Amino acid sequence: MDIKSTNSVNQGLQPCNLNLSHKDVDFLSKFPIKFIEGNFANYMWGGHYLYAMKGMFYDKDTPVAAESWEVSGHKKYSSRILMPDNRIFTLKDILKDRQLARLILGDAVVEHFGQDFPILVKFIDVHQHMSVHLHPSHKVAKALGEEDPGKEEIFIVIDLHEDAESALYMGLKDKVSRRDFEAAVNKGENILGLLHKIHVSPGEIFRIPSGILHCWTGGSVAVEIAESSDLTYRVFDFLRQRTMHIKKGLASIDYKFNQSATLKKQCKGKWETMLTKGLDFVITRNALKVERIRAGLNSYPVKINNRETFEVLMGIEGAVEIESLREEWLVHLHKGSSLLIPANAGDYLIRGIDELSKNRVLRISMKIPGRSGK
Repeated sequence: MDIKSTNSVNQGLQPCNLNLSHKDVDFLSKFPIKFIEGNFANYMWGGHYLYAMKGMFYDKDTPVAAESWEVSGHKKYSSRILMPDNRIFTLKDILKDRQLARLILGDAVVEHFGQDFPILVKFIDVHQHMSVHLHPSHKVAKALGEEDPGKEEIFIVIDLHEDAESALYMGLKDKVSRRDFEAAVNKGENILGLLHKIHVSPGEIFRIPSGILHCWTGGSVAVEIAESSDLTYRVFDFLRQRTMHIKKGLASIDYKFNQSATLKKQCKGKWETMLTKGLDFVITRNALKVERIRAGLNSYPVKINNRETFEVLMGIEGAVEIESLREEWLVHLHKGSSLLIPANAGDYLIRGIDELSKNRVLRISMKIPGRSGK
């Protein structure tokens, strides 16, 4: 089955009420789900790179795109699905049906994590500085009465803009005391100079723990992977007149976590080779499972089998062909595009098809408690 392009769909269309037939259930659970493109967050620090990466039209009057919420069940920007008869459903809404949630997410995911889509994956274009911000832990978010949970983030840098700083500021410098830092925040001073600076390169991986201050400066294009939460506390925003969260931000900082240069060693990840040829993983400290598929043009296909849960596939370099081992569907995935592979869609293999680039795909899923796996 070919998943047709949805770039031309009217982005103003609203999702329909659910009234699912057996054909609808099969379409949503037996085949890869390609979401409508253009699920952008138009924050002021973004640019137009994400439009270009996705092959979408833009001009000087097009709103900037800071983030593309690729696969999201979050109420803020839930991913939308174009059905064969042109109805539109959101991922958040279709998962309210428990039977369909089990077919898409997998029984084990629903049992351990519930029916809501548990992760949020994005492409981000940091064209200008983000704010200096942090994300609370689950415990702190609950104590503060937040609806969203806390979160950790994983960033994988995929590109850099030319002539830009392309740095990550993260954690307080060694000699910055809590007292001096909080005094600077309360005075509204520029606190960027109080944070440890890390220059980044394409391919590098960073884990941003909850409770740790950070700021991406202009110049980086990355994949962001996290639990499904939009909870962010800004403590400095370069005088851009956006809402600040000083009180909650200061209450959420984890001062016990190493806030010095050693933080880079603790938070910088790397790809570890798996037994399956062409498959690597990065160690995570939460329920997220993040792998990389290397599908060379002239190498053997990478086979993914014994699947029991959903998987998100994100193209980060080149292009691949993904084929059902039951020969029920065939789809393509290129840099800048994503797919949700339902648990019920069966096993598959991936072949590289781009002759000029390496072919790389991120494979993101959930660790099931009590089962082996990284």
